[in-house]
Amino acid sequence: MICLTIFLFFASFLIGRFEMSIKTVWDIILAQFINIPQYWDATLNTVILQVRFPRIVLAILVGGALSVSGASYQTLFKNPMVSPDILGVSAGAGFGAALAMINNASWWEVQVLAFIFGIIAVSAAYFISHMFGDHSITVLILAGVVVSSLFQALISIVKTLADTENQLPSITFWLMGSLGKCTNEDILVMLPALIFSLAMIFVFRHQINALAAGEDEAITMGVNVPLVKLVVVISSTLMTVSAVSICGIVGWVGMVVPHIARMITGANFSKLAATSFIVGGAFLLIIDNVIRGVEGAELPLGVMTALVGTPVFVILLSRVKKGWS
Repeated sequence: MICLTIFLFFASFLIGRFEMSIKTVWDIILAQFINIPQYWDATLNTVILQVRFPRIVLAILVGGALSVSGASYQTLFKNPMVSPDILGVSAGAGFGAALAMINNASWWEVQVLAFIFGIIAVSAAYFISHMFGDHSITVLILAGVVVSSLFQALISIVKTLADTENQLPSITFWLMGSLGKCTNEDILVMLPALIFSLAMIFVFRHQINALAAGEDEAITMGVNVPLVKLVVVISSTLMTVSAVSICGIVGWVGMVVPHIARMITGANFSKLAATSFIVGGAFLLIIDNVIRGVEGAELPLGVMTALVGTPVFVILLSRVKKGWS
């Protein structure tokens, strides 16, 4: 899977309106590290380094982040249909982005507000569950549903108040997801949260694996269950909100890819998390390559992932009837 991802990484540079050879792409990249006489048009430098490179890298990072988040939540909640936005992070981020757009904010301000409200949404769900649920997983999920519904309603209000000529189309397009506006700075913004979250998941991987057997069994193994649950929620939230704030709402990846990874490696969380990241990155990169390869209007990323995820979801339903592990 790593070899496939590396192959897709370089092959993705060849997709787009500007045609170029793989040798030209390779030389442009190498020229950033060693001295190579420039024989290509200067425009290709911009296309490769400022347009395609950040989009390709972020497709891998976003796909990997959403997939690991989904795998973590599915293990924590012991539910195969759980996705990274189960606690309302996507709805909260969507409201933050819509709120910024209706006030004609800049692109980076849209990302910041999306990030902040994504964190607020999950914090609200966690607070509600602790007030009324006595650390119950079920109440945490219900709190996430309530918070998500609240922010979806707020998004609808903002869309009603938005200018139909400029603001409403921008909000709608953002909510459907896209990597078209990604820059190299976005990579630097996302990496700290992603690295921190993956490190936390790695450190607690054995405890998370034990938690998959049930809370009572995990306690008998000496696992600090409330701490592990908090680590999973914080790490998964950071990965999801950092991804959503950059590219908008991209559904299905975090729910479908962990099942593909589980069929490859089994239910052991240590292997599952690593495989989910690699498969998720390759999956989203392939979807984005299809989008870039279609001439004319650029299809929303979230729509394409839904088109692929829907038939897979039907297959997953048959697996649920037979049990899930």
